[in-house]
Amino acid sequence: MTSTLTLAIIATMRYFLAFRLWSAVLICCLPTLIGCALTQQSVPLVIVVTATPGLSAPTETPAQPTAAPTPIPTPTPIPFIAIAEANAALQNGNYEAAVQIYRAILEQPITSVDPRLRADAAFGYGQAALREGQFSLAVDALSQFISTYPEDARRAQAHFLRGDAYLGASAWQAAIAEFTEYLKLRPNLIESYAYERIGDAYLALGDSAQALANYALAVERSRSLVPMLILREKLAAAYLNAGDLSAAIEQYDAILSVARNTGYRAAIMFTAANALQRANNLAAALPRFQEIVREYPETPEAYRAMQVLLANGVRVESLRRGQISYAARDYAAAIEAFHEYTMNTPLGQIDPNIYLLLGRAYREVGNAAAANTAFETILTNYPTSPRFGEAWLEQGRTLFLSGDVQGAIKRYMALAETYPNLPEAAEALWRVGYLYSTLGDTEQSLATFEILGSKYPGTQQAMDGLFRGGMAAYNQGALARAERLFSLLAASGKGELQAAGYLWLGRLYQINNQEALARSAYAQAAQIDPGGYYSLRAADLLAGHGGFVPPPRLDWSFNQPHNIEEAEAWMRQTFKIEGGGALWMLSPTLEADERMVRGAELWAVGAYDEAKAEFSALTEAYSQNPLALYQLASYYYRIGHYREAINAAAKLIDGSGQPVTQVPKYIAALRYPIAYADLVLPAAQQYGVDPLLVFSVIRQESLFQSAATSSAQAQGLMQIIPTTGSYIASKLGRRDYQNSDLYRPHINVPFGVYYLYEQLQAFNGNVYAALAAYNGGPGNSATWLRISGGDPDLFLQAITFSETRTYVRRIYEQYAVYAAIYAAR
Repeated sequence: MTSTLTLAIIATMRYFLAFRLWSAVLICCLPTLIGCALTQQSVPLVIVVTATPGLSAPTETPAQPTAAPTPIPTPTPIPFIAIAEANAALQNGNYEAAVQIYRAILEQPITSVDPRLRADAAFGYGQAALREGQFSLAVDALSQFISTYPEDARRAQAHFLRGDAYLGASAWQAAIAEFTEYLKLRPNLIESYAYERIGDAYLALGDSAQALANYALAVERSRSLVPMLILREKLAAAYLNAGDLSAAIEQYDAILSVARNTGYRAAIMFTAANALQRANNLAAALPRFQEIVREYPETPEAYRAMQVLLANGVRVESLRRGQISYAARDYAAAIEAFHEYTMNTPLGQIDPNIYLLLGRAYREVGNAAAANTAFETILTNYPTSPRFGEAWLEQGRTLFLSGDVQGAIKRYMALAETYPNLPEAAEALWRVGYLYSTLGDTEQSLATFEILGSKYPGTQQAMDGLFRGGMAAYNQGALARAERLFSLLAASGKGELQAAGYLWLGRLYQINNQEALARSAYAQAAQIDPGGYYSLRAADLLAGHGGFVPPPRLDWSFNQPHNIEEAEAWMRQTFKIEGGGALWMLSPTLEADERMVRGAELWAVGAYDEAKAEFSALTEAYSQNPLALYQLASYYYRIGHYREAINAAAKLIDGSGQPVTQVPKYIAALRYPIAYADLVLPAAQQYGVDPLLVFSVIRQESLFQSAATSSAQAQGLMQIIPTTGSYIASKLGRRDYQNSDLYRPHINVPFGVYYLYEQLQAFNGNVYAALAAYNGGPGNSATWLRISGGDPDLFLQAITFSETRTYVRRIYEQYAVYAAIYAAR
């Protein structure tokens, strides 16, 4: 029955719509049409994949790319298909297309569109216009919705949205009226957020009294901790601007009464103290500055507070001055203060850590001799201190930084030979081996690493040294030496580096045509660190193929009734859950939780950042409750909050103690989602890129957060930097492109897939090199590829950027999980 209905739907869509339209609808609508268990509730903007699109396998020579045109609605769209396409366009950031499609539905004769669909289109029309920044159009559309559907449950939300549209249009009084109306219609939900918006509007009007009054009302209403702290900061700043110092301090103190983060507390405390100082209330300010100095000496605020205290004649004792100055990198001041302290304090009362800091400060200002003397003070006077070995290492480091590498080697060796039982002895030997390698003395380096591995088996230094030594020997062609080092690592190591030892043993055995030994080594490597790169790589070699090999067939469905039944049987068995009925629906307790209530309402009115803060607090509150995590992960996925769905599912799966590839498909898919599949699958097919690879990249880059921005200003789902975005736009002929488009999934995904395709083309399909180019730059990747000779395992070790090396490994790991979850069975 389901199969027949599915074919009928596809045939209908092919008849009325172009391929681009029906592929999106297949993804977005089909679950509802065939009665999927998780689409029984009415939830906005849900994208669930329930059928396998007809994808061809990735090819060696993909077709030349062309710019993907914006979907154009048909003149007379089929309403139930068009509404799904419009909802998908809205979620995918294609607001222009959403506006066009919603409008097309509304322009059809009244009798040809189901009233509920027409209401949905009217509401969506206002949402899409608002998100596109067409504030006047949004106001008109929402006004039409309010007047046409006065009994609709979304009427209050429409007022809130219209308020946001008026804010965008700088119509402050009108915005105030809309939020006030919302508060009348929907009290006790998100009052705090509504009052804050009213306060913003009054502030824009220059009415600070009303602004403050509404901010105060916002603070009195409920919201989660972090959003409340942010709001209190805002209110305190507004009070300061209005000249009400005591009210501002009251807000800062309210923050300090609940905040626990050290850096944040220091920042708030300094802001309050600084406000008091500016008001010439030193009697109240100075004690606050003193508290910062006393309680938070390692923060930047402590250094600034100390300067204020000293300028006002308040004594700061020398030890604290030294610690604060050192943390602030004012090394000259730190030296002066530490000297004052050590000169006036009996040796037996001085913490040897002070001499460590003093020595490091001297080294930072270029006085190596004085640094060495400070470290020697520890060695002479504190032979039983835990700082003893650390001081010895610091002497070696000082010699190294001074350019005396041989002197550093001798100093480190002296520590390892004289005090072999110190915890720092292994570190000293590792440094000796490393420094010999920098001098080009491979023989001494390898000998040192071998001694390290024998004397300190299982330590991180020993495992790293044996791995480095084994790779150096391999690269020099000293295969017998490499085998010895990797054998030692395999026998004495643990975790991923032990797996790496067995992996490279297997490769060496293969070179020597010892196939049985090679297979045994690969099998052991595959078992040691399940899900880790080296274990996965060994399993692939054992299977006789390279990495990034897709399954023969893929099955994208994951939330069909049988998937849900399997997941819930597993939940009951794993967590001993009793009682009948569906488990995935939110429990009454969760539905009534004020964080859920606020988050759901904020999400409905497009206040996504504020909603995410509420949902994050909600997940954390139930982090030890498996059933709640299951329900929350399901809910977050349905509304399109994929990052939090991943978070909740990860907590659930980790709590079960089972690997993600062994849990039911539905639950695994919540942690490794195929979100935005209606964008990924067509783009992957267009450019001949493996869709599993694209999903893996998106998960690694952004965890499916369309608004993600990195410290390097990479943006959107596939983390494209602005210059690369402009380059791709020019290649695809997008003349209307602007940088903010990277936050729109319908642009970011095709751009990212195209750029990944381009790297794959440039490196002849080498996925390792393409991923390294995507993250670390094509030129760098070409260099690493040349050094490695195209060998994927050598390529990974040739990567000089630790971030890029980790990036390639992580995507390899995630690809394996995606392949396991979505392989057709």
